[in-house]
Amino acid sequence: MGQAKGPLPDVPIAAAEIKNIVLRGGILLTVYPSLPAELQQDLKNAYLPAVKQSVLQDYEGQRILQGLGEAGLDCIALKGWDLRQLYPDITMRQMADLDILVRPYSYGLIKKVMLELGFRAECAAESSWMHDNFGKDEVNVELHKRLSDDSGVIQKWEKQIWQRAACTQDHIFKMSPEDHYVFHFIHLHKDFLNGSLGLRRIIDTWLLQKQDFDRSAVLTAFEQMGLTAFHENMIRLSRACMGEIPVDDRCEVLLRHAFRFGIYGTDVSYKAGRIAAMSSGSMAAGKIRSFMRAVFLPYRRMKAQFPVLEKWPILLPFCWFRRIAHLMRGGLKDKKRKLDYRHIDRADYDEMKAFFEAGGC
Repeated sequence: MGQAKGPLPDVPIAAAEIKNIVLRGGILLTVYPSLPAELQQDLKNAYLPAVKQSVLQDYEGQRILQGLGEAGLDCIALKGWDLRQLYPDITMRQMADLDILVRPYSYGLIKKVMLELGFRAECAAESSWMHDNFGKDEVNVELHKRLSDDSGVIQKWEKQIWQRAACTQDHIFKMSPEDHYVFHFIHLHKDFLNGSLGLRRIIDTWLLQKQDFDRSAVLTAFEQMGLTAFHENMIRLSRACMGEIPVDDRCEVLLRHAFRFGIYGTDVSYKAGRIAAMSSGSMAAGKIRSFMRAVFLPYRRMKAQFPVLEKWPILLPFCWFRRIAHLMRGGLKDKKRKLDYRHIDRADYDEMKAFFEAGGC
């Protein structure tokens, strides 16, 4: 990412392991030009489709923003699509999908625009929660109605981002530098608690903290959100990875996890992470709380699933009954798969507890 060559490792690393690290870490497009010729050849069949996807994402993304804007819908490009502007070349930042925040969220109008652009709706009806998915060839899109499921300080922050956003084109907005920075860490923290980190997110963090923004404003926001320690540890990790400061014990724990579980985590890291995040010292208590949280949704999510609660909150017990009945009729099958903890042992749990502690969670 800089001008100097990276240091050679003190111990030899097998080419196959480097290949696995690159793919697990989501950094194929970032490091491919710098890899030895034999590794480039080995990864060529993965690299060329990734380049094609990146070009198509940028092309289709611009068409989507234009189409939504022409329909009178305000929109903001999120996550990787915005972060890739920080890289020396936008094609160096790999993305799984495009994320766009839309206001006002009119699903019927959004679906009409997307179908006219050749996309298919992934679900027959509007999602009751965060976003709706659309797909076309190698391009997957998440159109967001909200950014988080927090009902406290983060929700208050989210309601204000449009006021600070800059309009760059008719109905097309860009987050303020401060909100862009804060949102990166909110999203990073959410994925962190789900057991994933990945090298790509570490690079994003390093590039982002180099930008110009009101640092006192973001530090105040993190203090209010309870993310101060997490933010400090992620900055330390990113700087250590780039050779700016020594790698300390916390960074060792975080890097071990990043190399092992990669950018999206695994079934083990996700489940062990849920248990560890919801336990107060007891693995059994964490399993119970995780199950209860998955079945009995927070009130804000219940309102998204049952809009009648906006006007008649007294109907919450009836809505709980309807949800439980739905789960018992078959909807619980997917939950059972996600909450099957039989293969999660004490070592997995302890590892995730150490991971969270090293991250400041």
